[in-house]
Amino acid sequence: MAAMMGGGLSACSIPPLQNPKVLNSLVGDTALQIVDRFGVPTGVFQTQGHEFLAYNQTDTTFTDPDPGWGWGWGGWGWGWDSPWGWGWGGPWGYAGPPAPIVTTTSCQTTFELVNDRVMGWKMRGDGC
Repeated sequence: MAAMMGGGLSACSIPPLQNPKVLNSLVGDTALQIVDRFGVPTGVFQTQGHEFLAYNQTDTTFTDPDPGWGWGWGGWGWGWDSPWGWGWGGPWGYAGPPAPIVTTTSCQTTFELVNDRVMGWKMRGDGC
């Protein structure tokens, strides 16, 4: 049982729609079998006896960059907090937190069917 669980966990590292071994095993399946396994496709196209079932996957990641300190120029200025009416700004300044880095990748897996049988598949995108 432990060996089966370990194998199942490693299979999760690659989504089934991006795993060539899984996709190759689907050649010969029907459209209904594909829909039963992966759900309703994102897009369907038919031409000259060929049917194409497309599945799109988009992943977005947010990465927080390290906050940075900035230098600023201090000096005399008018200030209401000072009893004599002047205030001092020090040489240190903080630029505030940097914006997160957003990365979006996508992958489209398309199955080609002829006579309701999967003949092949293709993947395209920067997230495949």
